[in-house]
Amino acid sequence: MKKTATILITLCCMLTVQAAKVNKFFNIKVGNDTRKYLLYVPNNVKANAPLVLSLHGAGGTVTTTSHDPDFNSIADKDGFIVAYPQGKNTTFPGLGGMQAPGWSSYGEENFDTDYLRAVVEDVAAKYTIDRQRLYCCGFSNGGMMTYVMANTSSHIFAAFAAISGYPINEFHLHHTSWRPVPLLHIHGKADDFVKYSLVPNVIDNMVARNGANPVPVKTTKSGKYTKSVYEAGEGGFPVVFYEIDGMGHNPFTQNTEKNSSSQTMWDFFQQYTLDSPCDTTLKWRPRIEAEGYAPKSHGWTMNSGKTLLRFGGTQNTDANQNVYRSLQLRTGSYKLCFKSAGEEGMTIAVKIEKLTGNKNTVLNATVNVGVDAVLPFTVSDGWGEYRITFTRQQTTDAISVTDIAIHSLTSEELLGISTTSSTTRADNSTYSLSGIKCRNTTKGIIIKNNKKTVNIER
Repeated sequence: MKKTATILITLCCMLTVQAAKVNKFFNIKVGNDTRKYLLYVPNNVKANAPLVLSLHGAGGTVTTTSHDPDFNSIADKDGFIVAYPQGKNTTFPGLGGMQAPGWSSYGEENFDTDYLRAVVEDVAAKYTIDRQRLYCCGFSNGGMMTYVMANTSSHIFAAFAAISGYPINEFHLHHTSWRPVPLLHIHGKADDFVKYSLVPNVIDNMVARNGANPVPVKTTKSGKYTKSVYEAGEGGFPVVFYEIDGMGHNPFTQNTEKNSSSQTMWDFFQQYTLDSPCDTTLKWRPRIEAEGYAPKSHGWTMNSGKTLLRFGGTQNTDANQNVYRSLQLRTGSYKLCFKSAGEEGMTIAVKIEKLTGNKNTVLNATVNVGVDAVLPFTVSDGWGEYRITFTRQQTTDAISVTDIAIHSLTSEELLGISTTSSTTRADNSTYSLSGIKCRNTTKGIIIKNNKKTVNIER
């Protein structure tokens, strides 16, 4: 009798810690809209469970038995929660103005970003979720929306994965998030709808955004896949790209190590939490000096007349579906950093020009070769695409430029901008009134010393 009572008590305890299996729709109010999502909670859901948002493609309809990408069986095994949001009718200009359930994946904040964040909050109101382990993924237009969430919501989701989807045409890729993001992308080599041939341009953008090594470590399994791992650099995260043999525009493939694209995404997610260390100031580091990298093959102009280096340009055409390599920034205060080497007395002119919207020059400077340059600049008019150009005085000047990076200014640096006085610092270094250390200055409002000059034309 005592043994039976013990068993009953144990069973009761188990029932109190294990949620009943849930596979049902919930409605939420977002602005003036009532939206719905399907929530899947396995019987063995963990306390403080991870949450995966899985976004369907254009025209997709979420049901209790149909949703792509599908994570239910994996959630059953590992005890996490899955939410399958339902897209609302959206106009797709690239498809002749067709309306279908989908996502407004234009790159910036909108009613869909609000909705997906609201889904997270609604799930959190029902279950104890681990805020450090929230993940977002999607197929096709859902993959496009995943890139949008990486852009707008990297402070909420720890990692992102897309299958057969990236922003095309009117859904232009923005890669200007608050922090670098761990990203996995899976694409079929036979996909001519969201064109496989253009994925390398997307990957290039995200690799530079993350400051990852642009020369990937590749693994090929004949007849299945090629896996490219762009390994993380200092302060950033890796980008992982699977090219799947024989796969068209599909939400699932068995051609990965785990014989499941969904399992591959989940395995990738599990490596990261929202507090995984990174440099949140890092906005762009192309690492063009990496051994084995060919910058000209990735959109760079090099050693063309007086142009030492140039990157960036608007190339919106039907042929490339508005997918190309670009430098993008949003409103904020930044600094361009780089190193250079060459003969004493040589100089380099550096310019960053906005190519979209209100076209203007945000940085125009000249620095001495051999100086570790740190040049502040400001973007004040929202998101845009930019061109960066390094120019030498003579076509014969042999100059190398390395370690190019753009960082947002830290709060301490911004404080320095507002408080720096016009006197030389005690260490005899030179500072501009922006509070940024510079060397050899002859133009602009600058604190000078007697050794070198940097021309600042702002």
